[in-house]
Amino acid sequence: MEIDQTALEKLTKLLENSQLTELEYQQGEERIKLKKAPTKVNSNTTSQVDRSDQAPVRAPRTDVVEGHTINAPTVGIFYTAKSPQEPAYVKVGDEVKAGQVVGVIEAMKVFTNVVSDVDGIVERVLVNNEEGVEYGQPLIQIQ
Repeated sequence: MEIDQTALEKLTKLLENSQLTELEYQQGEERIKLKKAPTKVNSNTTSQVDRSDQAPVRAPRTDVVEGHTINAPTVGIFYTAKSPQEPAYVKVGDEVKAGQVVGVIEAMKVFTNVVSDVDGIVERVLVNNEEGVEYGQPLIQIQ
C-alpha cells in the first residue's frame, strides 16, 4: 500500500491547526491514523501546583460574532477561491444571494462547497484562506 504524500501532509496540517488530538481517515483498504504527541510537563512545576484550585481546561475563546453567519458544513481546509490564480468567491462588502457559493472546504481531495443560506452583504470573513476549520465553525458574517 502506497500512501499519497500530499494527502498525508494535508491531514497533518489539519490536525496541527485544530483542537483535535487524533485524526483517522479510511478510504477503501487504505487507513491513516494520526495522533498529536503529548506535551511534556515539567515535573518540578506540577509538584508545586495544587490541582484542586485549577479552573477547567477550555477551548480558546473566539471572537463573538453577532448576526447571521455562514458556518462550515464539514471539517477540512477552507479556501476562499477555486484556485490561487482565481479571485475570492466573496470579499467584505459583496452582496450574496441564498444558494451562492462563498468558499470551499477540502478534506482528502474531496471539495465541499460552502453555500450561503441567506441573501445579504458580507460583513466579515472570519477565517483565512487555507485555514483548517471545524464542523459548524462560523466562516463568513452576513448583515
